[in-house]
Amino acid sequence: MREAFSNRPTTVADYLTILRRRKWIVLVPPVAAAVAAFLLSLGQSPLYRASADVLVNRASVVTAITGVDPSGGDPTRYLATQASIARDPVLAKRISDASGIPGMTPDRVLAESGVTPSTDSDIVTITVEDRGRAAATRLANTYAAQFTEFTKERATTSVDDALSSLEVRLKSLAAHGQGTSALYAALLQQQGQLATVGRLMAGIASVLQPADHATKTRPRPKRNAILGFLFGAVVGLALAFLAEALDRRVRDEHEIDGVLGLALLARIPAPPRALQKTNDLVMLREPSGPQAETFRKLRTSIEFVNPDGAARTIVVTSAMEQEGKSTTIANLAVALARGGRRVAVVDLDLRRPYLSQLFHVGGRPGITDVALKHAALSDALRSIGLATGIQEMASLNGQGAPQNGRTASEGMLQLLPAGTLPPSAGEMLQDQRLIGVLDELATRFDVVLIDAPPLLAFGDTMTLSSHVDAIFALTRLSRVQRPILHEFGRQLQNCQAKLLGYVLTGVEHSESYRYMYEAYEYYARGTPHDKERV
Repeated sequence: MREAFSNRPTTVADYLTILRRRKWIVLVPPVAAAVAAFLLSLGQSPLYRASADVLVNRASVVTAITGVDPSGGDPTRYLATQASIARDPVLAKRISDASGIPGMTPDRVLAESGVTPSTDSDIVTITVEDRGRAAATRLANTYAAQFTEFTKERATTSVDDALSSLEVRLKSLAAHGQGTSALYAALLQQQGQLATVGRLMAGIASVLQPADHATKTRPRPKRNAILGFLFGAVVGLALAFLAEALDRRVRDEHEIDGVLGLALLARIPAPPRALQKTNDLVMLREPSGPQAETFRKLRTSIEFVNPDGAARTIVVTSAMEQEGKSTTIANLAVALARGGRRVAVVDLDLRRPYLSQLFHVGGRPGITDVALKHAALSDALRSIGLATGIQEMASLNGQGAPQNGRTASEGMLQLLPAGTLPPSAGEMLQDQRLIGVLDELATRFDVVLIDAPPLLAFGDTMTLSSHVDAIFALTRLSRVQRPILHEFGRQLQNCQAKLLGYVLTGVEHSESYRYMYEAYEYYARGTPHDKERV
């Protein structure tokens, strides 16, 4: 887990890079959620909501006369009690009977309605939801009216009972000739007070705001689609950052620098898809494009780290397969040959040879056939045409002007394919006859580039390192994982040949880079009028 979070984003640009890299994870959930919410909303049956407000007069005159607050000093609790009373099944029966709505039952009344006490006023709100607009309005008003009546009956029942009891006692005192006694007068006064309280209690609840219309609560596809989109966006962002945190692939070249401890020789973008489908090379098909320029930069870097040309046999390896090793070595070979070098490219990936497909030549005979004396070296070598390269050098260096002591016409590129695949590639690479072929190539050519298998997959590269002059590594951004990268760096340090540096593949060239390159190339060529003037 520590490794998963070892490279946390720290700037806004880092977060934007993550969102751009995980754009499909970010975009798919909100779009899918919005579409799903919209379609589900269209399938919902319509529902309407109506509400009525009932004013519950807690005290006022009753408290002034009797000195007793019916709410008990807690208005919130009193209104909550009234709201609970409003859910009485007896009241629900009266509402269903009084509504006059066909099919209305007490259970349906309770299921389609709700009573909510206010927290800052003496109001109870009755809300009703029904599939019919008119039914919702009628049921809400009926509910409010029956609730006020029901509250009145509950409040005045005890007062009426007390008045009846006083009436009996007053009649009894009058019958016994005590109509002028003090007790009779006290009971008569109490009767008057109770009658007044009863009339006031009868008006403790009243309809403050009846329901005059019902609003549509569903379906609301637009609102639900927006809510679904927002919810999906939150989920998408969470999934994107979770995927980024759990992704162990290396996406930062500075991290690669720290692990390998080697100089960066070049950044190579992925070749165009059209060239990938036809197995064509950028240096041969698009030699004047911006991607071809990256291989010229790689050629220059190789010459800087090997200024005296002492390293003639150079192995190119990678940590794992499909990192662009063969494509890179093939394009580099063309660039070196066009720079006036005599270059040999050797395909020593004896398990999955690929260079012959990139150069569109036959794979037999090859180096294994030469080592086993089944073919001569001159017959196995394939010459690769560089006509475009000669023209390029003439235009760039001035009609075949010398470069590093050689003219453009002296550049040469030959390919030595893998040949017949042996049953044991590892043992074949240790054969002294094959090593002798490499030594002979070093005497014939200025540079011998060797395409070796992935370093971590097989021990072939480690075996070759004791028989070549130098190695440079290749790793693909956003493909190699951190544990693999660390092991790759450790095994590179164990190789006996000189480490020239590493090449980073799979990088993206921005449109601004392409624009600057093409614009500079255009102005460098100049217009026909400029050439005539010069």
